[in-house]
Amino acid sequence: MKKIVCCISCAAIIGISVFYAGRLLQPNFTVDAFHAIESFHSMPENSFDVIACGSSHVYKGLNVNEMTERYGFSAYNYGCNWQFLNTTTLFFEDALRTQSPKVILIETFNVDKVHEDTDLNGEIYYTKGISDFKGKREYLAQCFGKNKDRYLSYYIPLLAFHENWTNVNYYSFDSGTSVEEYQAAHGFSGSDHIVPTVISNPATFEQKELPDSSVRLLDKIVNICNENNIRLIFYTVPYEGEYNYSDAMAEYAAANNCTYLNLFEHMDDVGLNGDTDFMDIEHLNISGATKVADYLGEYIVSHNLLSETD
Repeated sequence: MKKIVCCISCAAIIGISVFYAGRLLQPNFTVDAFHAIESFHSMPENSFDVIACGSSHVYKGLNVNEMTERYGFSAYNYGCNWQFLNTTTLFFEDALRTQSPKVILIETFNVDKVHEDTDLNGEIYYTKGISDFKGKREYLAQCFGKNKDRYLSYYIPLLAFHENWTNVNYYSFDSGTSVEEYQAAHGFSGSDHIVPTVISNPATFEQKELPDSSVRLLDKIVNICNENNIRLIFYTVPYEGEYNYSDAMAEYAAANNCTYLNLFEHMDDVGLNGDTDFMDIEHLNISGATKVADYLGEYIVSHNLLSETD
């Protein structure tokens, strides 16, 4: 009996050690993502009129509480760091499991990028915070293909991230933005930091076609919105760089009866100032995020997008 107890105890200690070693060695930013997901799912069901999804360009760049304070409708920012389009699609589908928004905002920074048949990375890993459902199973199959080792790494992250031991530092123990902070900001994660940023003339940007893999996901989003009588707005946030898919997105939106707003072309209307409204060369600070929220909120209200659809 003593030997059995010792064996069970040793197995438990090894299992717990592997679990916490994996948590320690996972990419640092995934802590915030897990908290962001937990925060969203702590919200009362069917409590938001507008939900925004996308990469850090939305979760750092859209102060949704400003929409509520200025225009009176409820909004939630369900974006997370670094998202490729299929991760954004997963978050979009997950949002509709507990909420019935009238408007969905999809930020398009990585509209051309899709995880397909690839090894585990931090972005894919943080989707562990989303509970299992059909959309998640489809997402993981798209990411990992038929490679079973990738699934094993997903559930035992020490296998995937063991080399991160060389990068363990103070921030590896950081608890990140708390669930309570995300709850109060309705998912928005802002910064007061200012980095002067030069925004290029969008008329000079090279334009490219959307990959077929992206179009399939955009079609999926559009079809789900149509089935649920949700108004859909795609939008692009300005940054110091070149965006190559504004023409393709405009054409796609026009062909699919939804909206595309390229804010590179509406800097003056939004009121964005490169000298004051960016926290770094890619992301808006709180000032910029509040201006974008004002612009999108006014667009939603002035175009009567919160009314019931047929």
